[in-house]
Amino acid sequence: MKKIILLPILLISILIFTTNKAFAHFGSKGPFGGSVSCSAVFDTTVYIGTFTGGVYQSTTAGLIAWRSIPVGLTSGKISALTYSGTYLFAGTLDSGMYIFNGYVGTDRHWIKINTGLTNLKIKSLLAIDSITILAGTDGGGLFKTINKGATWVAVNSTALNGATITGLTKAGNKIIALNLSSGVFASTDQGNTWTSFNDMGTSMAGGTSAVSYNAKTDQLSIVNRDGICLTDGVSNTTTPIYYSINSILPAGVAIRSVTNNGMSWFIATNSGVYSSTSVTINWLSVNAGLPNTDATNIISFKTSFLVGINIEGIFKSDATKIAWKDNNVSFNNFATYAMETSGDLVVVVATEKGIFVSKDLAATYTRSNFGLTDSLNVTSLKFFGKLLYAGTKNAGIFVSTDTGRTWTTDNAGLPVMNIKKLYASDKYLYTIDAAGNIFQYFVQFASTGWITVQSGLPSNVVPTSMSFYGTKILLGTYGQGVFTKDVAGSSWTAINAGLSNFNVTSVTNNGTKLFAGTDGSGVFNTDFTAPNWKPVSPTSIAHTLTMGLDGTKIQDMAFNGGYVFASYKGGLLATADSGKTWIAGGNQFNLPSYADVNRITFVTTRVFVSTPANCLYSNALSELPTITTSVNDISSELNAAIEISPNPSNGNFTIELKDFGIKINEVLLYDNRGRVLRSFLNNFSQQVNINTTNYPGGIYFIQVITDNGITTRKVVIE
Repeated sequence: MKKIILLPILLISILIFTTNKAFAHFGSKGPFGGSVSCSAVFDTTVYIGTFTGGVYQSTTAGLIAWRSIPVGLTSGKISALTYSGTYLFAGTLDSGMYIFNGYVGTDRHWIKINTGLTNLKIKSLLAIDSITILAGTDGGGLFKTINKGATWVAVNSTALNGATITGLTKAGNKIIALNLSSGVFASTDQGNTWTSFNDMGTSMAGGTSAVSYNAKTDQLSIVNRDGICLTDGVSNTTTPIYYSINSILPAGVAIRSVTNNGMSWFIATNSGVYSSTSVTINWLSVNAGLPNTDATNIISFKTSFLVGINIEGIFKSDATKIAWKDNNVSFNNFATYAMETSGDLVVVVATEKGIFVSKDLAATYTRSNFGLTDSLNVTSLKFFGKLLYAGTKNAGIFVSTDTGRTWTTDNAGLPVMNIKKLYASDKYLYTIDAAGNIFQYFVQFASTGWITVQSGLPSNVVPTSMSFYGTKILLGTYGQGVFTKDVAGSSWTAINAGLSNFNVTSVTNNGTKLFAGTDGSGVFNTDFTAPNWKPVSPTSIAHTLTMGLDGTKIQDMAFNGGYVFASYKGGLLATADSGKTWIAGGNQFNLPSYADVNRITFVTTRVFVSTPANCLYSNALSELPTITTSVNDISSELNAAIEISPNPSNGNFTIELKDFGIKINEVLLYDNRGRVLRSFLNNFSQQVNINTTNYPGGIYFIQVITDNGITTRKVVIE
């Protein structure tokens, strides 16, 4: 009988480098779009804030592409931005103020600056000079810093005490603040004292929410519950008179943002974008090129305007002739629910706009939802060979035979249509539904439908994750620990010896060890036989410590190319020696510090991770340190005597055991996920010729089995 030997990836250790090679940054991999909450302009740079996905910037006058700057933010809910000429400041709806002046080498990050702030719900910001900033809050009035946020003091006067400050702007020799409930206020001493800048109408209207000052005409426009109104001669009056400029606007239109370029006023509304000349107010709808009319923010930039359209992202138009064009390159702010990858190039992602499929390594995407009736609520994706499955919140499971172009339902036997997770072994597909039920599906005999595989599990079990090893399934649960069963077996068995935290969020294996990620106690591992879990969590990863992130709250785990990966909020770690040492799974400066990293997948050359509000990020696997094998079940002399040449190869290579009087009995070929692809038996000599030209290029492992022990080597097929 042929002896089955599992790949001993636990023996892999990290090769020590003497070079100064740096990790590449995780890069945004789309799909692109999202929702804009606020914006700011300074010189040739535009800054964009989002409702849930942090801050973006574009530093060229042509606004060619956007770059996410999310590291250090503990919240992605950006409500206000301002640039002081030296420093960028961001206000959030739930965690206060940040300044973008932290450095780690050449990488930059945000630093929280809340000392003295008694209200952390920021609604508006204004830079008075390079280090003096005003911050308006939601129900806490107005605060000021004169030392770039090191300390804040309240500057409310009586009128602004406890107020919601919805807008701040400079207007000639005045600073203007909007009080949501009682209109407009002005300061002539850099915000230290405030007086009413209302007439009877604006002070009584309430709902004051947006403001813009036109320096060319010395006019101030404000938005309140009565619509939009204007006052003239702002610099020279203390008793303004406002007049309505709502004519021609649709009844009931909700104005979200107002801006101007001196010549014209522009407003963003729930009915689209409207413009009017400054000389004569006559609003015109200017929506040509926009995908819908749900506009959230608008800003003037040089000779252009930028508008944010809900979900659809950023659109740009020349000011002289309004014709909007997509300006979303690298603006990755879709709500994202699921991700799956396959082979060298295929990337599939489920977002608030449905499923997108890329067949060119996330360079371009095609929206792919035909027949998927619950396309906006896809919860899980899984390839099974060439079949692509999608689990949904309301309509069960769908399958596509053409990589997402068309979909049909596949729900026979499922009692619950709210699907949480999909997993695939070599023969079966598995699903976990919202009620905690697990079902198995024999794809080759689809007529049998989904069959429950719940026996042996507690009645209140909350399954979270699955992994497959040998002929068995590993199941992680939240609150009940880890279970296992044979694929063909009838019942689950708990294997929790040594596991101190039963809140298991994710499981994986590397061929000889099982891994369990927990919520609050990091990672545990155990051998396949006689399971006894031991903690193997990282103790010091620079990025994790610097950003104050909790690397013990594991969110997903996966194995690829000799590395076990573990994700947590804001980061990704990897180990090549079963948890003895951990490294950053690529440079972390680009992964949002506020965001869960809830899915890890791989194509041949890259690792992909998904985040809830910033779509996908990816990093080259080649940026991880090269790994070599060290072996404790074979003598060092015998290990050194085994030669592989050439390596890399085109798929034809030779394994030779020199100067030893023993033969090579067998060679096993594994892919980079630890799966046996082929066995090469050797009954004749100390040399084996291997032909793997029928396999695609990439990283593989070979296990050389001799009478005196076993060793594992990495081979590269080009």
